[in-house]
Amino acid sequence: MAAAQRDALEQAEETEADQGMYRHLSSQHLFKLLDCLLESHRFAKDFNSNNEQRTALWRAGFKGKSKPNLLKQETSSLACSLRILFRMYSDTQLQDSWLDIQTRLLQ
Repeated sequence: MAAAQRDALEQAEETEADQGMYRHLSSQHLFKLLDCLLESHRFAKDFNSNNEQRTALWRAGFKGKSKPNLLKQETSSLACSLRILFRMYSDTQLQDSWLDIQTRLLQ
């Protein structure tokens, strides 16, 4: 969480030209993107915790030497969500949404 916060603060200090799409998205769009990322995280977490399903896929010939997993999806989606939330929280233009942002960060 500390690394995500540090990344968000570093990104907030970048120049306007290096901000990518963030500056073009409203808080509603960013919240919708966050919802998608968190749904991706939940799906991957549920899949990874379903040992029976992973074993069945592995025995059915799913590629790899170990059981299939969605670990990268689980961790990357959560990390990306945190980076966006910390960036939103440090954005003074989104002060009206800070209460919603805080709530999502605490969840």
